[in-house]
Amino acid sequence: MTAPAPRAARVARSRVATARQTTPARLRSATLGLVVLTLASGLLAALATVERQSSTSASWRTAEPLMVTAQAIDSSLSDADTTAAASFLEGRLEPAGLQQRYESDLATASGDVAAAAQQAGTDPAVTEGIRTVSTELPVYAGIVQEADFNERQGFYPLAAAYLAEANNLMRARILPAAAGVYRVEGERLAQDQDNAAGPALLVLALVVFGALLYALVWSQRWLSRQFRRTWNVALAVATVIVVGLGIWAAVAFTAQDAGVSSARTDGSQAVSTYTEARILALRARGDDELTLLTRDSDPSYQADYDSTAAGLRVLLSHPDGSLPVTGRTEEEQLARVQSSWTSYQVLHGQIRTADTMGDLTAAVQLASGTGARELPAVSAQLDGALADGISWSQSAFVRTSSGAAADLDGLVWALGLGTILVLVLVLAGLRPRLAEYR
Repeated sequence: MTAPAPRAARVARSRVATARQTTPARLRSATLGLVVLTLASGLLAALATVERQSSTSASWRTAEPLMVTAQAIDSSLSDADTTAAASFLEGRLEPAGLQQRYESDLATASGDVAAAAQQAGTDPAVTEGIRTVSTELPVYAGIVQEADFNERQGFYPLAAAYLAEANNLMRARILPAAAGVYRVEGERLAQDQDNAAGPALLVLALVVFGALLYALVWSQRWLSRQFRRTWNVALAVATVIVVGLGIWAAVAFTAQDAGVSSARTDGSQAVSTYTEARILALRARGDDELTLLTRDSDPSYQADYDSTAAGLRVLLSHPDGSLPVTGRTEEEQLARVQSSWTSYQVLHGQIRTADTMGDLTAAVQLASGTGARELPAVSAQLDGALADGISWSQSAFVRTSSGAAADLDGLVWALGLGTILVLVLVLAGLRPRLAEYR
């Protein structure tokens, strides 16, 4: 036999030596890379979970309760203003029921203002509006009291002037301040919901997670070729754990994201729409009552009614998306509101026709009577339907938001435990190979 060429033998020995020198370096690099990727993916996934869960919880534990309180303030004040006008239409002797309702509205609003101040703490974006309502509400009540005194004395024009002044204060100062508190909390709630569905940190976690999974698969293939072994059991188990955690996280984040979206569409957005509609409906009634009280001397009330009615029509329109309809109950609720608003518009037309024709007595009767087809009853029906819409939407919001937060329960602990297990398995899988080169 002929001996191998000296040059070929040297090349072969050189390759073997090079491999023995470079393999430990590659093993160390692979070990370090897998450890870093494991820690980074676990940390980023945990941070994304905590951020989303805390923002989801904050939306219904913190922002939503104050938004509900602000909505209650706005509604109570609007109802108080409307009730005050209604009581003056009744004549010199005000009905005890209307007087009690007016006083109850003011008491409720005052209590809600105190609650909002406590909930808001020192937040300047909210405290300024609360301070305005607290300061101006007693002034409003004093002007209404002065109007009441003049009416009892038979000074109707002066009483109407005082009432118009009170209404102007309510609409120009108090209600905008209350609406400002509601708007700030609505924006805060929207920010919490945006954070609860924010993709930035989650996308980064997914990228690192994908890199870890790729590195685990690549490492096993490289080890199989390098050491002529089919399986590295430790790395295979680590891969299974990473895939399992990935599936769990994907399902949990998908469910949480869907819950946040549902809470926004069927909850907070619907609450805002129903609340705005309720305030506009009360304002429309006030416009009709003040028009009669001032004997049509101020055309701005009916001009305001026209713009208010236009706003209501937009809010209550369907299916253009102003209000969500996701089931039979919501469909029925929306139909109830729309039917009540239609009835109100018909009655408004009758009142305006009677007043325009010079039959003030008939117009006042329609606006202040106790019949089922007269303004107090028709307005109460509309207000009740809108109030029910607010309550149902709030319940839907709390239910879906709390459910969305619960979808992530346990994931942080699973990610922490899984990260530790993967680290242990990576070291267990690669250290024996490193030991072979010592």
